[in-house]
Amino acid sequence: MFDRLRAEETLLKAAQSVSSLEFCHVAACFLVVDGHLLPGPNRAPTAQDPGVRRSDARDAELPSTGPGWRYALSTYDGSGELIGCLVLQARTAPSPAQMIELHATAETPPGVVEEAARAHQQEHAAPLSNAADVDNRLRILTATVLQLETRTSIQNALNGTLTAPLGQMSSRESLLAEVLSVLTGHPVCIEDAFGNIRAAAGTKSGRPYLRPSAADRSRTVQLWHAFGLPVQEPRGLVALVLPDRDVLGAMCLLENGRPYTADDVFALEYGTRLLQIELSHRRSIAQLELKLGRDLVDELVSGMDEDTAAMRAEAMGYDITGPQHVIVAQWQPPRTDDTVVVALRRTLRELQTPALVSRRSDITLAVATGDPLDTKLFTVAARTLRSATGAVGIGGPSHDVTQLPRSYAQALRALHIRVHSIDPYGLTRYDQLGIYRILDMPGSETDLSGYVAEWLGALLSNDARRGSDLVHTLAQYLDHGGNYDDTADSLAIHRSTLRYRLKSIRQVTGLDLADPETRLNLHVATRAWRLRPHERDEPLHGSDQARNKSAQQLPRI
Repeated sequence: MFDRLRAEETLLKAAQSVSSLEFCHVAACFLVVDGHLLPGPNRAPTAQDPGVRRSDARDAELPSTGPGWRYALSTYDGSGELIGCLVLQARTAPSPAQMIELHATAETPPGVVEEAARAHQQEHAAPLSNAADVDNRLRILTATVLQLETRTSIQNALNGTLTAPLGQMSSRESLLAEVLSVLTGHPVCIEDAFGNIRAAAGTKSGRPYLRPSAADRSRTVQLWHAFGLPVQEPRGLVALVLPDRDVLGAMCLLENGRPYTADDVFALEYGTRLLQIELSHRRSIAQLELKLGRDLVDELVSGMDEDTAAMRAEAMGYDITGPQHVIVAQWQPPRTDDTVVVALRRTLRELQTPALVSRRSDITLAVATGDPLDTKLFTVAARTLRSATGAVGIGGPSHDVTQLPRSYAQALRALHIRVHSIDPYGLTRYDQLGIYRILDMPGSETDLSGYVAEWLGALLSNDARRGSDLVHTLAQYLDHGGNYDDTADSLAIHRSTLRYRLKSIRQVTGLDLADPETRLNLHVATRAWRLRPHERDEPLHGSDQARNKSAQQLPRI
């Protein structure tokens, strides 16, 4: 009969073989111990375990509390004795051909039968003499003591990576990988949650293996859940950092032609536990920093006193004294998670600009130190997000905390004008708005409505009555400085069509477009008209087509 260690190894090999099948996966494993089925190593009992035990672990379909198929697949040793079973799951019941493939795949791996026979012979060999038995026990005791000493030294060496100076190492992960590689004699790679290599030791330059796919990582997670042991993958032994449902990272002991020893596996497991402590601590700090930073930014842009702000900011390691300004950003399609928050924080860090970053609904905002940044901020943020479909507004500088709400309002105004421009993606600073600072002032709606009606009323009525687009044509003509070619290109019409429309504009308004003062007033009126789409649409009820065309072209900044 196999001992327990050999039985566990046989069960693990069977699980690895079955996990290669696409139509089902290993949900759990059970081991026969003293005639009873017990959950596999490092696995807590679940509510479904009694159903497996009642099946006596024989090949049989198991009852399921939900949709899908559950099956108990028996596993035997080389002498035909039952050593455990695998619990398999699938969305639908496999076909007969798939069941044949399943049983063929789960057969006892080559070499296990021979090992079982040798173990059986040794178990039933004649009893040793008393002297030989004593010598054997002494050898076992000596080997055990040596193993304990070796593993204690492994633990001490790995524990030292938590407190030792980093020296030339870039991170704790790099130091941990280096020490583990020295202890095992194998190359070591540490991956993040997405399979990217964060640290490596004992490897050549470049990536030593392809990033594991989502399917590969899912298979590794299944085997890790079932056994709680490092999983043999093509690249080597892989141990996961999986404190909860989310994978935080992985540690890989790569193949280099040397066989893995029990001490290597122990070192890998212990190193993974230390990595889990480091990554879990780092995630907790990041989540706490995000929450505290969000709360503080919200209060700063809403208004708070200087003493409280200084104390709260200092606790977070941020200097609130000196010039500050507010940045707001919005990406399309709207994002209600923290992806833009993380990207803006990384961008400001890359630009060496200290900042606190937060989010309100789908708008990300930051309080940043120093003078307002230029367009490089948008360039770096777009590269970080791998998307340029966003807009950024930057408010004016605040020389004390009490001015931050004003900078926030200015940043929102700059963002609003950028989003409603003919080039809605990019960065706009409040101090670059020019005439838009006047046109978009709160409280100016009544005056501007009258101004727009005075200069554009006749054209708006004409467009609504005839379904024409003369106001938009005039706006484009003035935006392009009266250049016929550029205006015609922007409207996608011929020069002769543009001349005809301009002639109609002169006839309807009775205005001279060559007069500088008239052009100025018309230009201001068309820009004010564009900034207020709800007012822009009212006179156009008679023409949905004209309204839709106007909505597609907004003011240039």
